[in-house]
Amino acid sequence: MPIGETCVPMSHNQELTDANDAELVVAALAGNTQAFDVLVTRYRRAMLTIAQQIVRNPTDAEDVVQDAFLRAFEALPQLSDLNRFGAWLHSITRNRALRYYKSASRYQPQEDMEPYLNRETDTSAEDPAHIVERELTQQAIRDAIQELPSDYQAVIELYYWAEMPQKRMAEFLSVPLTTVKWRLHKAKELLKTILERRGYRADM
Repeated sequence: MPIGETCVPMSHNQELTDANDAELVVAALAGNTQAFDVLVTRYRRAMLTIAQQIVRNPTDAEDVVQDAFLRAFEALPQLSDLNRFGAWLHSITRNRALRYYKSASRYQPQEDMEPYLNRETDTSAEDPAHIVERELTQQAIRDAIQELPSDYQAVIELYYWAEMPQKRMAEFLSVPLTTVKWRLHKAKELLKTILERRGYRADM
């Protein structure tokens, strides 16, 4: 069974879900693999976002993240500062993604961000014109994000696609919370400007 899919009783699961990273790391080091499963759930989407930025392919990003989690689990005893688990995990993910990318036989063309942008919706009764308009808007957003500086891309993707709280983003990226807030504010402004320049109304 892959990491993160262990079945846990509801009451125990809730207790673990409410724990902070350091508490979960301590529990995992004590042999509670369910605690590490909670960390997997907590950071998986953010790690996919980081890996996707580097390997440019959703399937490869999945492989990178699974590899990063396995390596993190094995290296957990080496973590010196339990309160920096998120930043440590970010570093592992980025390093594994870079190694994966460099070892690829050729450059992988960037695929779109459908797994992160789109939500499953029932379009059976929807006006086809509205479906096309929405898809064009999503593509415009994807294209516009690629024009942002890399630091701004990271916070936008973590905030909207990984749905990560700003405080956890700061820990994950190993930057001050004020830096995350400033980057997110500037990223929204730049993204809005780019979209409006292309004729889209950007309500962010």
